[in-house]
Amino acid sequence: MGAARYVVAICLLMATMTSCTSSPSDSPPKLSFPHHQKYAVGVMPSVSQAERDAAVKKHYDSWKATYLVQGCHPGEYYVSTKDDDNGSHGGPVSESQGYGMNIIPLMAGYDLDAHAEFDGLWQLVRRHRDQYGMMQWRLDGRTCKYADRDTPDAATDGDLDVGYGLILADRQWGGYTSDAKAWLAGVYRHDVAPDGHLKCEDDGPYTDARPSDMMLDHLRTFAAFDRDHDWNKVVRRTEAVIDAFTSANSADTGLLSDYVVNADTTAPVPAPADYQENQPDNLVGYNSLRVPWHLGTDALLYGRSTAASSLSTASKESACLKSVSGSVPAEINPHLTLDCRPYGEDRAAEAGAAAGPAAMAAGDQDWTNRIWQELAGHRFGDGYYTDTIKMLVYLVMSGDYWIPGASGS
Repeated sequence: MGAARYVVAICLLMATMTSCTSSPSDSPPKLSFPHHQKYAVGVMPSVSQAERDAAVKKHYDSWKATYLVQGCHPGEYYVSTKDDDNGSHGGPVSESQGYGMNIIPLMAGYDLDAHAEFDGLWQLVRRHRDQYGMMQWRLDGRTCKYADRDTPDAATDGDLDVGYGLILADRQWGGYTSDAKAWLAGVYRHDVAPDGHLKCEDDGPYTDARPSDMMLDHLRTFAAFDRDHDWNKVVRRTEAVIDAFTSANSADTGLLSDYVVNADTTAPVPAPADYQENQPDNLVGYNSLRVPWHLGTDALLYGRSTAASSLSTASKESACLKSVSGSVPAEINPHLTLDCRPYGEDRAAEAGAAAGPAAMAAGDQDWTNRIWQELAGHRFGDGYYTDTIKMLVYLVMSGDYWIPGASGS
């Protein structure tokens, strides 16, 4: 028997046991970490690129060891909400799962197991869908079953990050195009209101919005990737809601409340104080403290022309946060009134970290450096929410947050 026929025979014999070809999860990434994105505007922290990359690696090692957990089925992973009130026995929420599906592809190459880990995260999402096909927003860490009393539903921020993660994975390893487009079709159908703004949940009303969901860099990527749906309409409407809200309610500060109502009109306003989470919801809280990160990132990636709304709003927010904290990132209060006054006495490391991309986009070198120094000097171990936001902000501030499909160094 010839050598080629011998190999074929062995493969046929072993077909029920294993594969004779490499697993898709063995594919090397196309853009190994560190892969540096040149931003369109702004400044970088005044430390070397090597130092920035090393800080990202150090934080990632701790983050992965602490929060990336094997799920309830072989090969399955979830991002634990350890030490977070939203979690059930440390189980995932769709937000955490989406964050993981963004972080892991960006760290591929440094993390040699990234492809298998990403597939494990995606496997858990696919196993736990609600009636509309989106991920159930909260799962128990012991059973991986839905962990809320109401009918399972999905949260828009998690849905968006899962979609973006699938596009990142498709760029890194290939093979996710169909999954990504099918997922985005579901997001467009269930998370986008008829006028084009983003709803808070897939089963929620068409009238409200949550500014921390307004990840315009994600939406622009969706528009380039998925031509079957009008994501540019969603971009325009998201910018319109931001601009109308801030013009009427926070013209000097650019701040957005945790929840917004009348989002389907030309006059969006802060939600009532007890609308959903009662932080109160008509102020900046633990949701909207993420807005400077998201809008700052959009401005950095897409620049003055494409992301003018994000740049303007992020720059105002950066100035507000610098002023209210006395230029000390650790002193940023997670709760602020829309005219930039502290509400309560809380402090939150994630609030300081989230200001980083906005400071960079605004071109404020001193403020950017102070935020980086606080980020790099702060201890790890503040719980899932803080440590994971810091992980993603690290990637942006280091220059390692690239646009899927864009060229880098």
